[in-house]
Amino acid sequence: MSKRGKGQKYTVEMSGVAWLDLLGYGAMLRKAKFDPTNPTALAAVARLKNFQRIAAAHATRNLRAMIINDGVAYVRELSPRGPYPTYEFLEEVFDAYRAVNELDSIDGYPGARMVVAAGPRLHVLESLHPNLSHLRSIFKRLSATTITPQQAVMEAFNSVSPTGSQLSLQANFAFTKAFLADKDGSSAGLAGSSCFIDNVFFKSNPSWLTVDDEISWATEGMQATFLKTSDLDKLTARSIKYPEVRDGEEIAKSLEIDYPVEIGIPTRSTRL
Repeated sequence: MSKRGKGQKYTVEMSGVAWLDLLGYGAMLRKAKFDPTNPTALAAVARLKNFQRIAAAHATRNLRAMIINDGVAYVRELSPRGPYPTYEFLEEVFDAYRAVNELDSIDGYPGARMVVAAGPRLHVLESLHPNLSHLRSIFKRLSATTITPQQAVMEAFNSVSPTGSQLSLQANFAFTKAFLADKDGSSAGLAGSSCFIDNVFFKSNPSWLTVDDEISWATEGMQATFLKTSDLDKLTARSIKYPEVRDGEEIAKSLEIDYPVEIGIPTRSTRL
């Protein structure tokens, strides 16, 4: 298959998803009987705030994040044009994992587990619902010069959509894999505050990745081998240009997923 042009979209995209889940948070709330005035609950919320602050700080233009209470899903599209987006995704999510666990450990808590997976996703736009009435209001006030252009830009930037959604996580089966594997947890050999990376990202185990174990995992219709990873040496990886890392097309081929060059992407018009 020929490589697609830059910016060209496929009907099916290949995606990398990391699901990072704070361990023991629910137990803290249960111990407090979900009473927000209980000191244990207050400690849990303070812990949650630290987790969410670090999780949000590691999101970027290319690495999108959906934070839901004590969990965060990071997602990035993987390119068929080369392995760099795949490598950068792995590097950035491991940095987030390490930062969360360093602070949580200092505070005496059990840390967070991260499961990183690759898989296909479809373009599903139905959850997109912009706040058009607010947008019309901004235009009306801008036209009447009751607000300045700078005020209009800032108000639009801070506008909150009626629906909270990360489009690239919709119909995303890398997310499905990561979430289900984390849910199985210790019963599937994915125990503790460790990082588990889907080996489909790699042609062979990288020399710059410290792998402590390999865990086979399966559920109905889905299976993977996860590498229990305790370190990612960024300097070494970048110096040798991560030759073991697959691009999106190579990952699709390994997963036996059709990866057609098609442009039939659904669109939605935004009418004011």
